[in-house]
Amino acid sequence: MNHLKYFGITEDPFRLTPDKDFYFQARPHNQVAEVVRYGLEQGDGFLLISGEVGTGKTMLLRKLRPFFTKNFETAYIVSPQLSPQELLVAILQDLNILGEQVLEPTPIMFQRLSAYLLQLFKQGKKLLLVIDEAQNLPEESIEQLRLLSNFETDKRKLLQILLVGQPELRTKIEQPSLRQLRQRITIAETLSPLTHVETRAYINYRLNRVGRADMSPGQGPSKMLYRYSGGTPRLINKLMGRCLLMAFAAQKQFIDKKVIREAAKSLEMRPRTTWYGRTITA
Repeated sequence: MNHLKYFGITEDPFRLTPDKDFYFQARPHNQVAEVVRYGLEQGDGFLLISGEVGTGKTMLLRKLRPFFTKNFETAYIVSPQLSPQELLVAILQDLNILGEQVLEPTPIMFQRLSAYLLQLFKQGKKLLLVIDEAQNLPEESIEQLRLLSNFETDKRKLLQILLVGQPELRTKIEQPSLRQLRQRITIAETLSPLTHVETRAYINYRLNRVGRADMSPGQGPSKMLYRYSGGTPRLINKLMGRCLLMAFAAQKQFIDKKVIREAAKSLEMRPRTTWYGRTITA
């Protein structure tokens, strides 16, 4: 991109895709990651991570993946608008243990999964099932996960389940019809947006990764960036990406309040005093 070349940058530091090479060790992400690691190591059957859109849930999962694969056999299901039977099929497909007939009866698929889990157990292993965008699961499919969690020996779970989704997931699990599953969730963490201080550090980190730490916004501009983004990493990236374009258009080698205002206006972003029920104090 021409505007990146203008700044001597070869890689976009604010791309919207979750690139773990740009993972920032923010307090909310580190805290959730440590609790999840602890819960999995303890053998907890059900864990949950929730967070608003853009707070970095998928990025966190990618950062945790080496831990997952080192300690577990893993199955990943993404954006699962799946019926109970379709969910079982997706799990068996990801594990490469689906039979020749894709639409096998549910009891047969349960037997296949049970046999696979027992085989892992004999090898001293367990299965971790990670479901991203889990708020999209129908209630019937969430209830089926409770049935899957019954795979266990007298001493330990053969299957651990990590649900990751937006706040609607928590609302769904609070339904009376899912109270049995809710009682089995031992760890439920919320991924919070960044504070103003963390937002500034996040921006500094990303600019430093591409060799332009000197472009880091000062105290005043960083507060303005925080007010527009609410500390949500995806919105920070979106706004900062546009700021670089606006600075290029103005032939500036820095990001000031005028650049931020123009960038926010072009994106139809407005400064806020609250964000998802949280007061923006900067």
